[in-house]
Amino acid sequence: MVWNLTPGRLASFVRSCLLLAGFSGLPILAEDIRFPNDAGVIDVTQAPYHAKGDGVTDDTLAIQQALIEHPNQNRIIYLPNGTYLLSSPLKWPVGTNEESSFRATILQGQSRTGAVLRLADFSPAFTGSSRDAFVLWMGESPASRERNAVRNLSIHTGTGNTVASGIAFMANRQGCIRDVTITAGGKGEGVAGIDIGHCDAIGPALIQNVHIEGFDYGIKAAFPQYSVTLEHVEIHNQRVAAIRNSSQTLTLRDFRSSNAVPAILSRDPASFITLLDAHLQALPIRRQAAAIQNRGFLFASHVNAPGWTNLVENRTVTNIVVDIQELDYFISHPRTALFNAPREPLQLAVEETPDLPWDPLSQWASPLRFGGKPDDDVDDGPAIQKAIDSGATTVYLPNGSWRIVTPVEIRGAVRRIIGCEARIVNSGLGNNAAFKLVDGSAPVVRLERLSGSSAVDALIEHASSRRLVLSSCSDVRYIGSGSGDLFLEDVSSRSEWAIRNQKVWARQWCVERDGNKIVNRGGTVWILGLKTEKPGTVIRTLEGGKTELLGGFVMASGGPKSDPMFIIQDASASIVAGEVAFQGSPFRVIVSETRNGVNRILERGSPGIDSLLSVHAGGSALPFYAGFDGPGAIPPPVLPGRTNRLDLPSAIPKSF
Repeated sequence: MVWNLTPGRLASFVRSCLLLAGFSGLPILAEDIRFPNDAGVIDVTQAPYHAKGDGVTDDTLAIQQALIEHPNQNRIIYLPNGTYLLSSPLKWPVGTNEESSFRATILQGQSRTGAVLRLADFSPAFTGSSRDAFVLWMGESPASRERNAVRNLSIHTGTGNTVASGIAFMANRQGCIRDVTITAGGKGEGVAGIDIGHCDAIGPALIQNVHIEGFDYGIKAAFPQYSVTLEHVEIHNQRVAAIRNSSQTLTLRDFRSSNAVPAILSRDPASFITLLDAHLQALPIRRQAAAIQNRGFLFASHVNAPGWTNLVENRTVTNIVVDIQELDYFISHPRTALFNAPREPLQLAVEETPDLPWDPLSQWASPLRFGGKPDDDVDDGPAIQKAIDSGATTVYLPNGSWRIVTPVEIRGAVRRIIGCEARIVNSGLGNNAAFKLVDGSAPVVRLERLSGSSAVDALIEHASSRRLVLSSCSDVRYIGSGSGDLFLEDVSSRSEWAIRNQKVWARQWCVERDGNKIVNRGGTVWILGLKTEKPGTVIRTLEGGKTELLGGFVMASGGPKSDPMFIIQDASASIVAGEVAFQGSPFRVIVSETRNGVNRILERGSPGIDSLLSVHAGGSALPFYAGFDGPGAIPPPVLPGRTNRLDLPSAIPKSF
């Protein structure tokens, strides 16, 4: 027996042990999220709001007022540890117009277990017939709700609040729910823990390290635009389904469900689900049903479902019931390939994003201390450099805009640069980046909660062998001149990403630009959830590079698409992605692959080839495209001039 325990699977195994031991949802690192007094953070317990957090006083108006007074300001609305009693929904603030409303607002707790939002029992707003009774309501369409987040807190819906839901999530391009627990009160009553189907145009966004207990549904999803990436999510004891999806694109890794009802109900032909490293436990021990009931697109890898009679009930191009409890690989639709390729995906090694302890405030330094000042026209580069060189391990940029004309080197002892949702303005640097990561004593450096200023000015140059984490950053332009590994979480960009001979692990990556989005020359790039827009190739994999895209959402907006969606040239790529083309201008060429001088294309309308393509929301779907060679390679399903039959949906049992 051989166990292939990559770091990602080791983490999943540890979580399984914790779950069985009754310690589900515990954070690995102790949380005590504090910010300096001059960081620009809004503490709801301080004047003029004076929330009590004593579990007795109704704090609804105090917290709501803090939200109302800071619309579209990238402000952190901060909840120190305590129990904040609520009697009505908390709503994201309205701006000066539609575009500036319900965006750039972050609700942040001191700790996941210590900062609790609790509904008062039998609150009238949550006991009637309304299906819109949310503890947190984060806004509605259109898709301009960038940089919204909920972090490090718990929500409890109290007793008798029969129509309560936890969070009506709304974020676009960059936004997240991270390190959050949502619990239904009473006997698990309520509608949904997280609703990502209460309106259209939700996402792309990241849901990570979340635990949901009770409700009819743990997560409800709907509408074919846009996409949401979920990682390390546990959902238990629902009354209808852990996840119900009606046409959203969902990408899940390390998803865990223990339930007497299905783990996933995928009800719409436009639904697109990518599921990796999942554990779906039946309660009680034996359930005469399927853990996953699918009518849309489904790609599943390394899934086990102990206690279920069937793992998958697939009702798509063929009716297939997968009557096993563990599998390595499953697709709901035919595999697509243009050359000989294995039946299974590329399966690049997965590494967890490196985490760092939250340093005590005594180890933090700010450019304020060295004469820097946000929101003026003075160069703050020298002050930021002095903060980095001060010996601090964390450098923070208080809320506001920081102008960098003199490039800043990340060196010395610094391991975290955190913007308190700050913005970097760095016009005039030419080919230089605002920050340059060079050698230093910390093997991993995190740059987080920052916004760049344009697609032209680079936020960071990675010029080191050290590992770099970019987390919850928007409008990032990246220059890779070093060899260090790159980790991306909840990152958006309007510029091309050029990867050369690097290893990259990306979770929820959004690249919206005309032209090439990602170019991988000789690197190893693993992507969990990617959203792109506009004409231009989504990913070019060249010069022996390896790319694995798991859960792509390609919005074919803009004019005609003259370039292929994906290009593979003497390289390897494994692609799971769906295209939507609401404007009637889908990509004509889906894949162009070249091996040893021979080029073949997967093209809409091409005789013999077009039959390979599945239709998805006006565009094409690649439930799994195999663009690589290797052991066990088999001929492609269809080649020009040949009539060999399509592969049927595959289900490969788990084996060690």
